[in-house]
Order: sequence, then C-alpha cells, then structure tokens
Amino acid sequence: MGNNKRLAINMIANVIAFGVQFGINFVLTPYIINTLGSEAYGFVPLANNFISYVNIITVALNSMASRFLTIEMSQGHTKQAQVYFNSVLMANTVLALILAVPSVLFVLFIDKFMNVPAGLLTDVQLTFTYALLGMEISLVLSVFGNVFYVKNRLELSAKRNIEGNILRAVILVALFAVFKPKIWFVTGTMMIVTVYLACANIHYTHKLTPEFKVDHTLFSGKAVKTLLSSGVWNSVNQLSTVLLTTLDIYLANLFVSAQASGEYSIVKTVPNFIQSLVGVLVGVFIPQFTIYYARKQKRELLDSIDFSIKVMGYLMMIPIGFLMVFGVDFFHVWVPTQDARFLQGLSLLTLVPMVVTCSINTIFNVYTVTNKLKVPALMWVVFGVAYVATVIVMMRFTTMGIWSIPVASMVWGLIRNLTFTPVYAAHCLHLPWHTFYRAIIRGCICVVSVMVVSFAYHSVFPADSWLLLIVAAAVCSIVAGAINLFVAFDGEDRRRFRQLVMNKLHR
Repeated sequence: MGNNKRLAINMIANVIAFGVQFGINFVLTPYIINTLGSEAYGFVPLANNFISYVNIITVALNSMASRFLTIEMSQGHTKQAQVYFNSVLMANTVLALILAVPSVLFVLFIDKFMNVPAGLLTDVQLTFTYALLGMEISLVLSVFGNVFYVKNRLELSAKRNIEGNILRAVILVALFAVFKPKIWFVTGTMMIVTVYLACANIHYTHKLTPEFKVDHTLFSGKAVKTLLSSGVWNSVNQLSTVLLTTLDIYLANLFVSAQASGEYSIVKTVPNFIQSLVGVLVGVFIPQFTIYYARKQKRELLDSIDFSIKVMGYLMMIPIGFLMVFGVDFFHVWVPTQDARFLQGLSLLTLVPMVVTCSINTIFNVYTVTNKLKVPALMWVVFGVAYVATVIVMMRFTTMGIWSIPVASMVWGLIRNLTFTPVYAAHCLHLPWHTFYRAIIRGCICVVSVMVVSFAYHSVFPADSWLLLIVAAAVCSIVAGAINLFVAFDGEDRRRFRQLVMNKLHR
C-alpha cells in the first residue's frame, strides 16, 4: 500500500476514533457536572492528571520503545527487536510492583495532599484507587501497544479505541442509571476499558508480529539501559509537561479551593480535547518519520515533516478560531448551570498559546525521531519551573486568584514556542534557524481568517442551541477551510492534501 493511502487511512481512522471519544466525553461531562456538581467533577481530571505525574517515572523506559522496535524491524533485526520487547515487558512489571507501595499510601492519606471536602473523601479515594490501578495495568502491558507503530497500522489502534470508548459509555451510563451517582464510576469504567484495550493489544501483537513472544530468557539489562539512556530525557520532558500543562488543576485545588479546581477543569476540557486531537493526528505521521529516518531517507523525511506541519496548522486552527468567537455560546449550551462568560474568559487565555503550539506541534517529535532529547527536555523544565513559580507568586501576592494560572501559562507558553522550540528543531534537522517560523505565521493567518468568518456569521445569526451552534460550526469551517487551503498550502501541497482525503473516500 502507498504511503499516501496508508497515511490517509491512519488519519481518518484516528480522527473517527477521537470523534467517538470526544462525543462520549462531550455528552457525559455536563451530565456528570449536573449530577455531582463541578466541585466533585474536578477530582476526575485531577485523578487523570496524577497519572501523568507518575508517568514522569515510567516514560523513561517506554517512550522510546516504539522507536527502537520500529527501527529494528524496519532494518530486519528481528532478534534484537524481540530482546527489546521482552526487556520492556519485564522491566515494566518490576516498576509497577515498586509503584504500588506509594500509590496505596497516597490513596490512604489523600486528604493530606489536597483539599477534599469531608463528604467526598471516600468517593475521592475510590476515584484515585481505580485511576492508579488502571495505570498499573496499562504500565505492565504497554509494550503490546507498540505493534500499531511497528507495522504502521494505526487504523487498528483507532478501531480498538472506538470499541473501548463505546464500552466505557455503555457501562458508565448504566452505572449512573441504576445506582446512586458516584465520581469513582468514571475512573472505574476507565479501568475496565484499560483492561479491554490491553487484551486487544495482545491480540493484535500475536496477529501482526508473531515474532514478539514472551520469553524471559531474552531480557537484556543492556537493552533496558539503552532505552533509559534515550528515554530519560523524555522523563525530563514529561516533568516539564506536568509543570506546564497538568499541574494547573492541582494548583487551583491547593491554593484556591476544590470548587475553583472544578471550574477550571471545565475550562480545560475543550483545550484538552484539542490537544488530544493534535496528539492523535501527529501520531499518524510519526511511524513514517521513524521509518524514513531508519532508512536514512533524509529528503523524504524533511518533505514528510513539512507536509505534516501544514496539515496540522490547517486543521487545528478551525476549532481554535471558532471557539475564540463562539465560546460564550458554547459554554452556555454545554454547561447551562455555569457562568458562561467567566468560563470563556479563562478559556480564551488557554486557547491563545495553542495557535502557536498547534502550528508547529509535529516538530516536537523531531527530537524523538533524531534521538536529540537532552537539550529540549532541560529547557522545557526551566520554562516549567518558571511558570509554576510565577503562578505561586501571583496567587500569594496578588488578588488575581484563579486567573493567575491561565495568564502565566499563556505568557510562558508563547515565550517557549516562539523562541526555543522552532529554532532547536531546525538545528536537529540541519535547517536554517528561521525555517519553522513560516509555519507559525501561516497558523496565525489561518486562525485570523477563521475568526473573521466566525465574527461575520455570529453578527448575523444566533447560536443559542445545539442545532444552531452545530450549523454555525459547519458553515464557518467550510468557508474558512476553503480560504485556508490557499493560506496553508502551495499548489503541490494542495494536490497532495486532496489526494490524501480522496484516497480514503475512494476506499
């Protein structure tokens, strides 16, 4: 199968999978808020964020597994790939056992680490118990999920995710319908889905890569050391991600209140969805990047990276620009019991830096593909520490309160992605330092065109219901999308993009 057709299949399948996940979460979130209240709801994303804190430790080993497995298999080194596979599996099992002890202690004394209303203590403990248990299961069996990257069959991963999300929705709705609503229902169903996905990964591993068999004699301390020596910088990078993007809800809980944490969780829902969609789309390109790099096809690698940046900028500016204009209408319709204007004010501050981030998001993976992780990891930690310090100072010495978080995040996010990120990525690829600023400029122009179209529509037509909001989104997306085809792409890239879409439609 040609690269364009495989890319099209992977992209469409992953977008559909994300759409199913988004749709389910989109419907369930206001239901959970209306049933349990925003204060209780805030502990659900907080529990998920704590998993990312733990991942600071686990990502050192697992973040580079797919790269090394893909390269070894692409170069025909099946035996060495088997060694990496079994080494990761066994090392993860040991790591999961070690992490079980602090996880249990954290759950038992959780009210010592955060503000937990007395009436919610047991529910919160169960919420974190199921989240951490799901993390343990996922950690032990994570190596089986690499099969989709090794074989560049991400559409199978998307199919698995669709099934998992439907299963999650069915179980969660049933629990809320039959029993008295509890917040731990949410993480409990996630744990069940984690088990299902792990079983599906094992099935596909046996089917697509029968060479990967569990064999403890193939464990290699040297292989683990190789993975850790490369992946340790991804752990540092994960630390910076925690500091920059996922510590905010915990800071709101710690310095303001559980209620503020819940409200900010609502605000972060849409930016998190957008960032998740970015991750899904970027993930489509990574296997091909790695294969080109392994085969030393530099021209093809650079062309693929450039095209991916244009695609990401074109696609992601549409939801960002639309929400900047229709945000109040969106929150009013989505969570009618909340203050829509207050939520939109916070939301705008979180969306602005995403214009830059989403324009160049693909290049973050250049560091992984080229195995040049040390410098960006250290720099992002510096930015992360600066951001957290800024938030703490603003909360202690100003009256800004919850506003301190998105303001500091916006400022440091823009500084980071307008200075270091594009320059160092160009350095890794031996390109002129200013190469990726064109992508940022294109992204800014694209989001402005979306906003202009959205403002024009909004000034004429109301959007005070789901139907009207959906119609507005469809019309603005089509019109702005047609305009941005000529902003984001040149003639050859427009042809390639159309081919990418048509390949899937013809199939």
